[in-house]
Amino acid sequence: MSGVLKIKGQQEAYKYGQAVRRAVLLAAGTGTRLRPLTAEVPKCLVEVAGESIVERALRVLRSQGVGEVVIVVGHCGEKLRERLGSRFADIELRYVEAPDYATTNNIRSLWDARSALDRDVILIEGDLIFDEAVISALLAIPGSSAAVVSVERAPSGTKVILNETNRVVSFLLSGDEEADHEIPYKTANIYLLRQETLVNQVVPGLLRAIASGHVDRYYESVFCDLVRDGRLDLTAVDVSACQWCEIDDRQDLAVAEFMMLDRESQYDRLQRLHGSYWRYGVTDHAYIYNVYFPTTKLVANLKANLTSIVSNYPANQVEMARLVGQWTGQDPHHIAVGNGASELIKSLATHEMRRLTVPTPTFNEYEAVVADNSVNRVPLDQRTFELNIDAFMQSALAWGSDMAVIASPNNPTGLSVPRKQLLDLCRHLAAHNCRLMVDESFVEFSRAGCTQSVEDAVVEHHNLVVIKSLSKVFGIAGLRLGYIVSADTDFIQRLRRALPIWNVNGLAEEFLRTIGAYRSAFVRSCALARASACELEAGLSTVEGVTLIKSDANFILCRLDDPEVEAADVARRLFVEHRILVKDCSTKTMKDGHRYLRISSRTHKENRRLVSALVSVLLP
Repeated sequence: MSGVLKIKGQQEAYKYGQAVRRAVLLAAGTGTRLRPLTAEVPKCLVEVAGESIVERALRVLRSQGVGEVVIVVGHCGEKLRERLGSRFADIELRYVEAPDYATTNNIRSLWDARSALDRDVILIEGDLIFDEAVISALLAIPGSSAAVVSVERAPSGTKVILNETNRVVSFLLSGDEEADHEIPYKTANIYLLRQETLVNQVVPGLLRAIASGHVDRYYESVFCDLVRDGRLDLTAVDVSACQWCEIDDRQDLAVAEFMMLDRESQYDRLQRLHGSYWRYGVTDHAYIYNVYFPTTKLVANLKANLTSIVSNYPANQVEMARLVGQWTGQDPHHIAVGNGASELIKSLATHEMRRLTVPTPTFNEYEAVVADNSVNRVPLDQRTFELNIDAFMQSALAWGSDMAVIASPNNPTGLSVPRKQLLDLCRHLAAHNCRLMVDESFVEFSRAGCTQSVEDAVVEHHNLVVIKSLSKVFGIAGLRLGYIVSADTDFIQRLRRALPIWNVNGLAEEFLRTIGAYRSAFVRSCALARASACELEAGLSTVEGVTLIKSDANFILCRLDDPEVEAADVARRLFVEHRILVKDCSTKTMKDGHRYLRISSRTHKENRRLVSALVSVLLP
């Protein structure tokens, strides 16, 4: 929503704020989801990066001119009194007891503090960490009450719908249905409530709720009713660009601790994770997947069956192969299904690959899963990265390979090998008892699409194996799905026996059962992904200091022209300065890998932002 008041950076100044001297901080809850950390202390005393949640909040409030904080205490309240006393620096601290904290919700805590609601207040939950820009933005609102909101970071919690004048028009409490045509914002549980609003609307609303016995509700249920009835005017302030986090459980605590690290340390932490980046507010141009799939309707169908999916065992290999066969048109007897293609590659390395030949650079996993002395690496052309099929074949035969692997399109180069060349190679290798495995994880994103696939040729070529990561092409990396197809049924049976009986989870199974109804949407998503990749390629071609390898996939390999510029340094700066992740190819088996970046394509908007960020990083 373009009209929402936004914070564009942590350092932005707000000139028109009105002084608010009092804050009310609700800290009575038991914090059960953080136990044992909260067994003997209130949740607000849990430390994040060496500082307690409440002391961090008080420090920020003090910096914004707050001189009095009323703290509602309950669980282990005496520990909080002992820790803080009656003052924090020059802030006066007052405590209010919430006698029924163990059996009521925060609506009752706020009611317990009603004597403090007789002037302008900043209302804050005691489990929040936030930076100064959040409160500065809130205080910049002239006159009216305000709510701090953010682009939705989690599926749970209270959300709000806004109108074109930046006002909250409705609250979506937990469990409420969202309107498909509206953009919901997550409330940050920080409000600026003006004296007139408090005295005439909020306190009477709290009284009605408490008198009706609604002590188990959130105080935002009162705000919901007041907004609906037109009696509460709340201006929304979007702080998505600021640092804030609600800490309910250990995962939230981990995210909060990540937020408190400096950007350099954050980058180092992410490099060790190999995923889960979405939790940390970064734009992921490092990993490769279809950002236009699955559809919201497909995801909704999965949600509808989630209870049964989670509660029951998934099917075994026979049924999984049948489901993949429905999608691919392949004979289920020719299919083995994996918890991602990586599981299948690992199993192949353990049971089938003795002497492996691969072109380099390629997907690291093929080299990583076998002993170094069992891998024959055939370097691609150092300038064009094209594969010389004849030279590759001769090297594989001289090495005595039992398996040769070619990814088409290849990762990280993005180049494809023509179908005819692959099938000719397959025939030559067959005479020497060598299998050809073709990784087609990105074939749908190529210019020719599935017409260049060799999957339909497995019956004619007994030594042909096709492996595919469905996680990438379907955009379901978290579900982990991949498969292998080969007409050699003995080979497939050996591979199946090497896998755990329930190696694929129930949610992935349900996805396979559902996907058939979305074939047209999937085809459209691949076309969108291809169009976005072409746009990204065009944008990157304008960046001085970068040479592109023309890609046939949804990612692009870029060479940094200046030999003194390190890809690792550029990748780090893109994150530190722009919160963008790209793949530094220093770890790839390739000459001058330290000068190459692999950049995956995302949406048009994200791609344009990436190009702009790369230009700024490469400026002399």
